Formats: sequence, C-alpha cells, structure tokens
Amino acid sequence: MHQIAATEITAFHVVGGLLALWALVLSALGVMRDDFPGKGGGQKIVMAISTVLVIGAIGTAIGTAKNEPKGGEKAGEVNKTGEEGEQEEGGAVAPGTGANAGQEPGGQGQDAPAGAPAKTLLISADPSGQLRFDKDSLEAPAGPVKITMNNPSPVPHDVSLEGPGGIAEKGEIVQKGGASEVEATLKAGDYTYFCSVPGHRDAGMEGTLTVK
Repeated sequence: MHQIAATEITAFHVVGGLLALWALVLSALGVMRDDFPGKGGGQKIVMAISTVLVIGAIGTAIGTAKNEPKGGEKAGEVNKTGEEGEQEEGGAVAPGTGANAGQEPGGQGQDAPAGAPAKTLLISADPSGQLRFDKDSLEAPAGPVKITMNNPSPVPHDVSLEGPGGIAEKGEIVQKGGASEVEATLKAGDYTYFCSVPGHRDAGMEGTLTVK
C-alpha cells in the first residue's frame, strides 16, 4: 500500500501542496495583521514567493499531463487482461453461444425457442387456372412455419391453414402476380393448407403439411 501511494505522488502534488499551504499562511497573517503584507520589502517577498509557487504548479502540471499514459494504452491493457482476454486464452465458451445453443435434446417435436426465424415453405397455384397447388404435401420442423403461395394463375387464390390445437389461419386473397402468406407456430402433427376462396378447396385445392 505504501509503495503504491508513493508512486502516485508527483512533483505537481508537492508544488501544489506547498502553494495551498502558502495560501493558508497568507490568509492567517492577513487575519492577524491588518497591515500585512505591508509596503516595501515584505510585499515584494510575498509576491515573489507566490509567483514562484504558481509558476511551479503550472509547470509541473504540464509535465505530469505529458507523462500520463494515453487512454488507448489503458484500454489495450484492459482488453489483454480482462474477462474477454481470459476467455480467448482459456478457450471457454460462454453459455448460450455454442454451436448447439437454443437446441433441446431430441430436437424433433420440440417448440422452437422464442424469436427463432420461421421455416418458409413455398408453393404455387396452377398457372393454367386449374384449382390446385403445385404441391399437395409439405414438411417442416416444429416451431414457427410460414407458407408463401405465389399466384401466377388468372384466378384469385389465397393460402390458409388449419389443424391441431385450434390452428385456423387465413392468408390474403391475391390476384395474378400476387403472393399470399400464412404463418403460425406449430407443434408436431398433420395440418391442412388450402385455398379458402369458395369452391376451390372442394375442387381439390388443398394439401397436407406434416410437422415433425
């Protein structure tokens, strides 16, 4: 402790302390003696000592500032010896950041973690105008699932979804060149995707989505 305190004392601290002490002495003498510092030699001595101490304090302050290590050097030391540096040397992996982060044992049939991106499945309406999709079966893992249907047909269509757990989602009906989407968080099971435009599903415009 004594060694650390000694290394922190600089010339600026010494001269600054002397200047503060000199100011206290002048204040005390001024209170005790109304004519202090008087005229002639006494006044000149006081002014000379004050000037020397002030100049010395300014000079040592400038010198101390030049010798201070720069912020970038301090930051570099922290980076080398801080927690991040220790992690790189030790090779430890922070919790939740490894290759298997967010995965549960036996991944099939488990709900995806919150914020996971949706699995996107693409289908298309028949471009000739027949009431059918280009795919009558789809597969996806459990979790957020999005079905996007492109409509190149001259007939308006949409894509809707129903199944276990009360799933009943309906996409927007779009004209030729549009795209209809439906999205839901699904558990393992079989679901039906279909076109909800009256008469289209009955004509066969549907398929099975199997979630594992």
